[in-house]
Amino acid sequence: MALAALCVRAGAAVPSPEKLLPKDTLLIATAPDWGKAMLFSTNQPYAKLWHDPSMKPFKDKLMEKFTTTLVKPLEQSLGIKFSDYEGLAQGQVTFALVPLVPKNKTDDVVAAILLVDTKDHAGQLKTNLAQVIKKWSDAGKTMKSQKIRETDFTTLFISPDDLAWKKLVGGDKPADPADADAAKATNKIEITFGQSDSLLLISSSTEAIEKVLSRQAGGMIPPLEESPTFAADYGPRLRESPMYFWLNAKTLLDFITKAVAQSGGDADSPVHMDTILSATGMGSLNSVSFSYKHYPEGDCAQVFLAMPEDKRPALLKIFAADAKDSSPPSFVPADAVQFMRWRLNMGRSWKTLEGMLNDLVPPQIMAQINMVFGMAGKDKDEHYDLKSELLNNLGDDIISYQKAPKGNTLEDIKSPPALYLIGSPNPEKLAAAHKVVLAIPFQGAPITDREFLGRKIYHAAPPQMEGKPAAAGVSFSASGGYLALAGDASILEEYLRSSDTKPKALMDMAGLADAAQKVGGMGTGLFGYENASQTIRPIFEVIRKQNFTLSDLLGAPLPPDLPIAEQLESFRQWADFSLLPAFDTIAKYFYFSVYAGGFSPDGFSLKAYMPTPPQLRQ
Repeated sequence: MALAALCVRAGAAVPSPEKLLPKDTLLIATAPDWGKAMLFSTNQPYAKLWHDPSMKPFKDKLMEKFTTTLVKPLEQSLGIKFSDYEGLAQGQVTFALVPLVPKNKTDDVVAAILLVDTKDHAGQLKTNLAQVIKKWSDAGKTMKSQKIRETDFTTLFISPDDLAWKKLVGGDKPADPADADAAKATNKIEITFGQSDSLLLISSSTEAIEKVLSRQAGGMIPPLEESPTFAADYGPRLRESPMYFWLNAKTLLDFITKAVAQSGGDADSPVHMDTILSATGMGSLNSVSFSYKHYPEGDCAQVFLAMPEDKRPALLKIFAADAKDSSPPSFVPADAVQFMRWRLNMGRSWKTLEGMLNDLVPPQIMAQINMVFGMAGKDKDEHYDLKSELLNNLGDDIISYQKAPKGNTLEDIKSPPALYLIGSPNPEKLAAAHKVVLAIPFQGAPITDREFLGRKIYHAAPPQMEGKPAAAGVSFSASGGYLALAGDASILEEYLRSSDTKPKALMDMAGLADAAQKVGGMGTGLFGYENASQTIRPIFEVIRKQNFTLSDLLGAPLPPDLPIAEQLESFRQWADFSLLPAFDTIAKYFYFSVYAGGFSPDGFSLKAYMPTPPQLRQ
């Protein structure tokens, strides 16, 4: 009997994720110790914000809608009660993708598997799973029992109707009966679950379960920890993280390439998958990992792309910054709410991009691109060479900073004052080349100029379309070794005045230098800052006071044929933003954050650090 099959064996502790999963695992997202992970996560400022008493009216209504619209229908369909499983996770909670050996072309090549170690709650898990089986049996739903390595498992056959997304989120368009019948006959979802010692296993594949059970029993299948690709990330980055994500990118790309080739999916494409991987160099990407660490003084997260230096992808070389000073210059004002400095050698990146495109793009298209560049500016000077004027005048410094919105409308929030600076050995020549560049998309619309403090400010805007409001365009000027560009002329003027007025600098902000050390300092070539207390404030106040749609946020209507457009709007309607408290009530949960990126011989690292807000420090 199925109930007897769920008896819990007395056994050893469940191995850790890297020992339990097979060596060929493609992806793993895990909290090796769920209790510790939850302790860390509940100490986060935003987690504390969610439980602040002032958030209760908004939270209660949102959760009530979530429960009645999603949770209860799903519980009814699957015959489970999610609250019965609260608190069962005591050890690891792991999601993984495991390769399969397909028997024919229609078989899946990868399966998902969920592992939950309940430790001393194994008895409760046994009871809960037995109840699921009984409810399915009493309801006359299709299921089967089987043994996998002498352990009893049950497979549920779930109709698409049981998990119909539109039904769960309130879609009201009935499906065509003929299509529905066909789906029921051909698209049955199989979910197999069972218990081995204190470990809950859930997967769509018995083969994936068999691999994990073999590892749990100390079988001959090599573990993930023996994968050189995983081991290279695990020791330096993942071992001490209370939760982490890891992807075997190289194997995944091989899977995709083979699948596309076997299906003939790119047979008629001018650019094949193997050509793309070769030209971009992405085939040399070994892995992608994400790790997180919590400290009393703040939280740090890291994304790492592992690739050997001698095989670095051309695509990443285009964006690779030199390890130079990337701190905020003195002209970046203290009231900037966002800042980024990127020490990119733009001339070198241009040439790398050009070489990559020559390998990727058909010659006739490249010829058209080169013709456009070749003809640009020749209407005024037949000897003008736009490409040369750009390449010879591009430097290795890109800076951007943003200030708080000027108003409190949605339009103000979407278009805050922002300045972009492009370093140049000759910014005046770069400005002249920029005028020629803008003439291409702006269809020759006139570029005006005016004097300001002895410098010229140029303004370019696309031609006005009939029946539509005039576009704001862009203002730009050359000063201080940079070509400065802005959609808002006032912030450009402020920059041009900065050499005389010497504003209070962002660099002098208390705590910034210390926070920067947590991400590797300001000399990696890429450094950024955001003052969340100021960037969130206007957004928060707008959404709690104004009615808006997703189309309003995006600035354009959702595509009518977008499959989930209707569901996205339904989700938005769950939240009554008018119930949110005033921002000042919860401002103590927001502070600033910094990030830095750079290359090492092993790959590219992007680190972010958020200091604990002062009012939350113990």
